[in-house]
Amino acid sequence: MAPTLASRPFSSSSDAARDRRYHWVEPEAERLIARAYARHRQLAQRDAVSPNGWKSFPPSISIADLESPAIEQEYHYPPKTRGDRIAKKLVDYGEKLMHLFFREKYDHHAVTLETVAAVPGVVGAAHRHLRSLRCMKRDHGWINPLQEEAENERMHLLIWMQHTKPTGIERAFVIMAQGIYVAAYSVLMYLSPRTAHRTVGYLEEAAHRAYTDYLRAVDSGAIPNVPAGEIAKKYYSLPDDAKLRDVILHVRADECMHRDFNHHLSDLYDAKEEDEFPTKMGEEVEGKPSEAKEGASSGVGRASVVMAASGKKTGPDGAQ
Repeated sequence: MAPTLASRPFSSSSDAARDRRYHWVEPEAERLIARAYARHRQLAQRDAVSPNGWKSFPPSISIADLESPAIEQEYHYPPKTRGDRIAKKLVDYGEKLMHLFFREKYDHHAVTLETVAAVPGVVGAAHRHLRSLRCMKRDHGWINPLQEEAENERMHLLIWMQHTKPTGIERAFVIMAQGIYVAAYSVLMYLSPRTAHRTVGYLEEAAHRAYTDYLRAVDSGAIPNVPAGEIAKKYYSLPDDAKLRDVILHVRADECMHRDFNHHLSDLYDAKEEDEFPTKMGEEVEGKPSEAKEGASSGVGRASVVMAASGKKTGPDGAQ
């Protein structure tokens, strides 16, 4: 495992670095995180040659890349406003409570974490959906990534449920926490979407730390490095001999994407650019135009591409 690096915001004196949308992470980290997460947005097809019968587009990222310092690094978005500081404090208190409750039970911690982490995406998507209807205007590509985030976190939960079973007390804790969090986050999203997305960004920073601790426990032998579950192998297109450690590395990379994308959305609200297309990770460092922007200019969005691939017809404007 790559050596752990101290938590820090990435900084550079160059104008190019300051102008990047994801300026708090290094360009190499942005590239690898985008590459690791891109597989979830791609169509998959049955392939008898590939692991588990599924072909991945693009191919699965290597374990060496997932262990690289670029992803290992605990990037932190420094609070800039009062709302940012409140969001950071809330997450800090929640993180301490989780550590106090679970202690060294990192697998149980992961299950509970994902039941909470799957909430903001669906609440945020609903907020943007209703806003689009209420204001009678386009959403400009926010809804799908937020729904995708919620689905990705839900898959994490199903993956970890194959490795551990929560106790009755933990299930009661989840029910209580989910009820409180759904209500509180919905109100926060209505009052201050900027602070809501910043809170999720800090929550995902905590998730990155939690999975790094999980990795250390596996590497030290405190938790057995058992074979990966079937759901994880199919979802990540892993080989048949994949282990728990490989799954943790992939899940941690997903959390990096959610961390940085939510910080980016919060920045857009702060700049009064909530009606702009969000920049997807990797576009700046790879020099690729946004999928959403390409769809808007051509009149065909990503939904049209997916529906066309499935044989369904779309209208003249498939963009959001």
